[in-house]
Order: sequence, then C-alpha cells, then structure tokens
Amino acid sequence: MALHADVLFLNGNLLTLEDAMPRAQALAVHRGRIAALGGNDDVKPLADERTRIVDLAGKTLLPGFVDAHTHLLRTGMERTLYVDLNATRSLDDVLQRVQAVASQREAGQWIVGRGWDESGWLAGRYPAKADLDKLTRKHPVALIRVCGHILSVNSEALERVPVKEDPSTVDRAQGWLREESAWGFLDAIEPSLEQRVQALEAGIAHAHALGITSIHEIADSAAIQAYGHLKRQGALTLRVRLNVRHQLLNHLIETGLQGEFGDDFLNIGALKLFSDGSLGARNAALLEPYADDADNPGKLNHEQQDLIGWTRKGREGGFQLMTHAIGDRAIEAVLEAYEAVGIAPQDRARIEHLELPTEKQLERMARRGIIASMQPNFVQWSGPGKLYEKRLGKAREARIDPHRLVLDAKVPLAFSSDSMPVGPLYGMQLAVNAVHPSQRVTVQEAVRAYTLGGAYAGFAEEQMGSLKVGKWADFVALNRDPLQASTQLDQLKVEQTYLAGRHVK
Repeated sequence: MALHADVLFLNGNLLTLEDAMPRAQALAVHRGRIAALGGNDDVKPLADERTRIVDLAGKTLLPGFVDAHTHLLRTGMERTLYVDLNATRSLDDVLQRVQAVASQREAGQWIVGRGWDESGWLAGRYPAKADLDKLTRKHPVALIRVCGHILSVNSEALERVPVKEDPSTVDRAQGWLREESAWGFLDAIEPSLEQRVQALEAGIAHAHALGITSIHEIADSAAIQAYGHLKRQGALTLRVRLNVRHQLLNHLIETGLQGEFGDDFLNIGALKLFSDGSLGARNAALLEPYADDADNPGKLNHEQQDLIGWTRKGREGGFQLMTHAIGDRAIEAVLEAYEAVGIAPQDRARIEHLELPTEKQLERMARRGIIASMQPNFVQWSGPGKLYEKRLGKAREARIDPHRLVLDAKVPLAFSSDSMPVGPLYGMQLAVNAVHPSQRVTVQEAVRAYTLGGAYAGFAEEQMGSLKVGKWADFVALNRDPLQASTQLDQLKVEQTYLAGRHVK
C-alpha cells in the first residue's frame, strides 16, 4: 500500500541541522512524523486527495526549540496568578505594584509576586519585611527574586506559614528566605490543582508562541500532578520531560511513576540536585569570596558525602542525573560526586548552569561526557557595571557563562532558559553577540544547542532536534533565516509552530 502524506509543507527554506542534507525546500508528514524531505517535486508524489498542503511562502522552517531547563508551570503562574515583577526597574516600582494589587484584594488574600531583580536598581538592595509591612498588614505577601533562590515576605506571611529557624537560609528580621526554606514556604501556599492546570495551559500557549515544542521541566509533586492531569485529559500539546527534585526520589521509586509517565508526550527523566544557590542571592559557592561581600564565599547545599550519596542513589534508581552548580566550588563538588559514582558518557549526566567552570573542570566533563546545560539569557547580567561584575569583580566576570570554551572543550552543550525569561531567540541573540569572546557562539551553534543539544540531553536525539525522515514533525517557521540575521535574532518572528505536523500556534 502506497504511503500518502497527511500534510505537505512546500516552498520553504528548511534548515535541517543534518549534514547529509543541510537545507531543503519541502517535507511530507505522515502520522505525525517526517516521511520525506527534499525539493517540492520530491515530496509532491506523496500527496492524494486527503493531503493538506501548507505553503510556507519562503519562511524558514527549523526543528522546534527544546528548552532543556525551564519552569513552565511557574511561567504560567506569572501570567495567571502572580504579580509580574520582571519589568520592575526600582524598589519603589515593586512596592507600587504590590500596593496596587493589595488595594484590589480582600483582606487575608495572598499576594505572590515574582521576577524582581535588584541588580539594576539604584538602591541595589532586596525588598525587606519592613518595606512590605508598610504597604499592607492585611495581606500576606511573598515576592520571589528572578533567580528563584531568595524570597522576601512580610510579617503577615511569616505568621501564616511556620518557618524553621535556620540562620543559613532564614533572616526573619529582614523577611528573607533562601533555598530550601524559600521553596518549602512556597510549597505551603501552592495554588489549587485547577489553578495550576490553568497556569500550565497559559505557559504552554506561551511556549508555542516562542517556537518551543519540547521542554525539560524542573518538577515538584505539584507540577507532576498538574502535567499528569493535562495528559489524562488529552490536552498536553508539548513534549515534556519531568526532571524531579531529589526530595521525591524515594516516592518515585516506591510508586513506579516512571512507568506511568513514559510516552512521547510526558516522561520522568532526571533527578535534580542542588549543589549551591545563585550569584544574585550571594549563595552560589565560590572558591574565592564575593567581590561585594569579602567574608562570604557562598554556600554548598550538601556535605560532600551526602551529595555523593544522593548521586549514587539516583543513578542506581535508574535516573539520569542533573545537578545545579553555578560557582566554581559547587562545580568541583559535583564533579567529585560524579567521579565517585563512576559516571560515564552513556549516563549523560548533566551540570545545570555551569556558570564559572575552570579549564580543568571542562576537561573532566569532556572525559565523562557530562552535559553542560546552560542558559544563554544569563548573559544579560554580564558586562561592565552589571550584576556579575559587582558580585565577582572584572577578572572572574570575564570567565562567566563560557559557551565558547565549553564547545571548544568538546563538552556537549544544551541551551535553555530557566524561565528567566523563556525565549530561545532572545537567548541565542545574547550568546551570539555576547560581551566576552569566551561566551560567543555562532548562529549555527546556538540553533543546535537549542534543538539537538536539548534533544541529546533528554535521550531523544533519534526522535527530535533536527529535520530528518522518521523524526517527529515538530518544527517552527520563522519570518527570516537566522543564519542571515546574526545581530537581530531576537527580532525574528515565530510565524507558526507545529507539533507532530499539527499547527499549535
């Protein structure tokens, strides 16, 4: 029986990312997968009266973007539930937005905001409990920094939610919570399942608008529940790999959820560990103290033997490993843990962020095939007078986010956003046109890192990440060829997004 195409895409500029056929004009889709590639005349014979024809009219078609480290549920909450603080330019701006919301909400209702970033403010300090108490004593308020590693709360919030006294993560006088204390606080006030599902739907629509067809979501139990609900309702229109926090490891092993979430749309993949915090919160672990806090070298989240123990348990439980490590001291701790348990290239273990690696650390990563999961959008904080220079000084700031050095060291590179913000084209613009030569990659390298790089990091390079016969028909149509727009990547427009050949944007 002759194969017929469900959809033909004609008259396009296809960037396949496949060496055997780097460019093409058309492709055919059959049952959600690419059935043929080539010129118009090569694929037209697969059409019959049932075939739908899409005229790309010269648009550039490339594989759908894979965001290999994101928080899409959180992004959706910012669009549906949270006070969006990402565009705030001063402490007063933050406080005014909170006050405006407080004036419209009944007493006792939570006000949760996210996205403030003091590094660009004239005041240059975190919102404090005293600031928030002046605005309202009738509403509990919790404001999450853009990095997600520090939380500012008011007195009413502290009265509502018990906080364990831990001087390393809790400053009750200032209303600042860090790391586990911050995340535990937010878990205690998590939205309802209905609200989370609505937020996910908003987040997925946003991802489609940006050309994203697959994500690696950092998931807690609330996220797992929401994604599972969408899947069971047949409403999940994104390929999702759930990378779960290590606190859920025992539960996952006992319940066998890895098997329940195991198809082409939703699966549980890696175990997520945190070795340190963030530079913005001054708790990323450094070999030398912070330039703007001379007695503070940051903090490791685990004793070394505990980190090794979690790493070993995750690997023996059948999980891929991904560990958050920003500072050079944290990266060293993670490499020692990976080496202690015998990580090999086939494990595809990952280091998330990898902001300040040394040359020798990159060599060790290359030998064991450890993936660098990096966020090119973080380059927004690089350069004279910006956050990284303030925290690290000029010499160390010149080493931050070294995408070029990672590739030159033959370390596998996957790009992602960490939802700061979500946006592949925005991230690629920064990586290609970065401040420092050690950060810069070519457009082709940036596109590969945001497609095949993410697919490889999720063991899915045979299913997605390039345009090739047999792979899923997941792709994005842009108004221009990114290879001809190296200084304007963030100005390109996503015209359409397709998942399994179906138009989702």
